[in-house]
Amino acid sequence: MSMSTKEKIINQLRKGYSPIEAGPKENINKIYKNFFKPRVDKKDLDFFFELFDTNESILRAWGFLGIQNILKDSIVYDDEKKMKVKNAIIDLLNDRSEIDYFGGSTEIHTPLREHHVRRLCELDPTLIFEPVYEYVQSTKGKMDVVIGDLLERVLAKVPNSRVESLLLEQTKNIDRKDFALKSTIINAFENLGETQPIKNKEAVLTIIKTYLKDIEEEILQEGNSEEKRKLEKLRENFFKVAAVLDLNLEKETLEFLDTLTHPYADLPIIVTKYKNNDKIKSILLNKLSNTKNPNFVKDILLSILVIKEKIENWKDLVIDSINKYQIIDGDLIVEMEKVDIYNEDMLIEFLNKGDKWQLEFIREFLVNNPEKLDNWSKFRNEFISVLKTFKDPEESWSIYPNLKEKKELALKVLIDLEKRDLIEYSLENFKNLEDDKLRKLALFTIIKFGKDDVLLQLKKYLETDKESSDFFKKFWRSLEIRDMQFYY
Repeated sequence: MSMSTKEKIINQLRKGYSPIEAGPKENINKIYKNFFKPRVDKKDLDFFFELFDTNESILRAWGFLGIQNILKDSIVYDDEKKMKVKNAIIDLLNDRSEIDYFGGSTEIHTPLREHHVRRLCELDPTLIFEPVYEYVQSTKGKMDVVIGDLLERVLAKVPNSRVESLLLEQTKNIDRKDFALKSTIINAFENLGETQPIKNKEAVLTIIKTYLKDIEEEILQEGNSEEKRKLEKLRENFFKVAAVLDLNLEKETLEFLDTLTHPYADLPIIVTKYKNNDKIKSILLNKLSNTKNPNFVKDILLSILVIKEKIENWKDLVIDSINKYQIIDGDLIVEMEKVDIYNEDMLIEFLNKGDKWQLEFIREFLVNNPEKLDNWSKFRNEFISVLKTFKDPEESWSIYPNLKEKKELALKVLIDLEKRDLIEYSLENFKNLEDDKLRKLALFTIIKFGKDDVLLQLKKYLETDKESSDFFKKFWRSLEIRDMQFYY
């Protein structure tokens, strides 16, 4: 690249900055597209290192953005470039300059290091670990959002014996009421526990107990506010992390669960940890009896499956609760499948009755267990029967309860599962149905998954029926506009 070309690019980049191509400012979008992205596509690291080495904040912002964009998809083998990356990282983290850019319609004024830290954390941890560790280790007595991100998203995710002591040291530098940083450090311990055993569990346990005490005191002062709800979410996460890290927080956790009155997605994780405690069973059964919140019921049912051996009528409890609260949840369906809690007759009953929630349950079930549509012959026959059944023109829809809804389910399942062996039934639905939505569903299955014989039959039919031919042409044009994607 000639000097004049380089100067031209740099002069353009000085006019404005955006971290994304499709920002709110059209002139900056053009700069991104025409001057920044081509250098990224050419993987011109040297150019971006040169930009970053300037003393102009806007060029440094572009410079590190370019370095990060290239490195996130590249492996650096060259020792000289590794050293440049290391120096750039430390330089960025020590940079206290600020930049302006637009996020949506709002102009954002932020320190460069805070702006780029999340992008830094996306890079290969083995490449950036040492400079990040060197920087964080040098900041003893300090703690801020940047250091917190580095601890949680980089250092704690790399197996290294030096990280645990560094995390413990940094907990001393968090203000008592800075619950955002406390949450970050606890999440860092959770990440660390996924990469290597926690050696000093007592120290981590003491930290979590202290943080929980601080949260409790703050919650009592907040009243009924949004801030209180945020603190309660943090408290819930701390109990979950304690369970994941196998810390001895059983008494406090059970007391917390005893007072729980709302959905808690991590409940099954905690129950798994303390499943040998007899109180868990009574807590779960009490919650199930006293809540009417379907989302909370779902969490309780997932937890009951964890300790099912302790509950004599666990299958009935789960099935009755699903019917009572009309619960449709992919995670619950997956766990139910593992313990064989449902059977073919249950799904046939749902299909024959055809309530809206039952049909949605069948669809979610088949998406998670597509093989059942082939393996369960009785259910398959009922499913095909829905596709083959049509209302007599002389009769009322009331004679065919929920037939429209059942057909919509069946056609959507054909699309979800790409059931090419059943597409032949879609042609008859297209021919015989009057509902435009259902006809479009039937057509889409034929267009996307139909074999040559079905496509030929469709072509011959369209040649004999002008109304259907016009309907097809209009639908085809709408598909072309949507790149052949059908949003139903």
